[in-house]
Amino acid sequence: MLTIEEIRTAFARSEPVQLADPVLARFSMPLREVFYPLGFPLQIETNSEEVLNSAAVSWQGFTKLFDTPPIKLRVGVTGGSGSECPPTPTCRVQQHLATNIADQENFSVVDLSRSSGQIWLTEAAVSHRGYLRYFFLESAAMAILATSYTTAIHAACIEYKGCGILLCGDSGAGKTSLSYACARAGWTYITDDASFLVNNRTDRLIVGNCNQARFRPSAVELFSELAGKQVVQRAQVGKPSIELTLQPLRHISAAFTSRINYVVYLNRRTSPHQELLSFPIEVARLSMEQTLFSLPATRLTQCVMIDHLLDDGALELRYTKLDWAVDRLARLAERGH
Repeated sequence: MLTIEEIRTAFARSEPVQLADPVLARFSMPLREVFYPLGFPLQIETNSEEVLNSAAVSWQGFTKLFDTPPIKLRVGVTGGSGSECPPTPTCRVQQHLATNIADQENFSVVDLSRSSGQIWLTEAAVSHRGYLRYFFLESAAMAILATSYTTAIHAACIEYKGCGILLCGDSGAGKTSLSYACARAGWTYITDDASFLVNNRTDRLIVGNCNQARFRPSAVELFSELAGKQVVQRAQVGKPSIELTLQPLRHISAAFTSRINYVVYLNRRTSPHQELLSFPIEVARLSMEQTLFSLPATRLTQCVMIDHLLDDGALELRYTKLDWAVDRLARLAERGH
């Protein structure tokens, strides 16, 4: 901060006065670009080319699908005091504010009520592209999308002859393996883990990221094309996985959206019998609602969307063999039972 005497002296000499900005309120972010995660417009302002390059990697292939006001993220990058990748951030949500805090120099604050966010990062954090994308860019954008325009559901999504099917289940239930196996069998692949039900529609439209699939290392035993693929940790700290980019695979048909006909919960653990049977509606509803953290008005909309999604009930697929599961789902799509 300049002292009063320093300001007085500069003024007396007709010298320009460069005021201090200790809280970076006037920090310049001259770079601007628009992206379309899940088809929704997102505007990023930043002072870092690497931030824009990382955003392009996260949302490559997406084009504008929905005419909504743009999400706005401002990402300021400073020199910082360290050279190592910061620790895993801690996420907290209270009312309209969502925070992701790694340390005093690396954090984000998202205003869910205004569809905007401010992110501050060091050059060290930005140099770790996976960390930047997963914990800050994608986290901020998806938090707004999941609390403003969509209802996020922990599910894979596939489509067969115009029939969309959600594959729900806990982590490890087999969502990625079964959705990819269906895609190899000629189905259309939508997403392997995160499905977003577009709010305020009656057609049960799901949008997802069809550009990639993320497998556990053991999936090599199921799909030979994964052999030799690098096993990585998402954002340098996540569980080991094999990430497969689907765009160049000619034998895989993919799409960003599908209209859902059936909701199927996967169970390959508790029964030796392979069968498709009804699943308790209330269990399905609560399993979907437990991840919601929207403001009250939006949460009410999301609960209505979940109820509509489950209008025709839910099913449970108990299976031990992947090929049987693919065939059984095809029969469901073709015959309705």
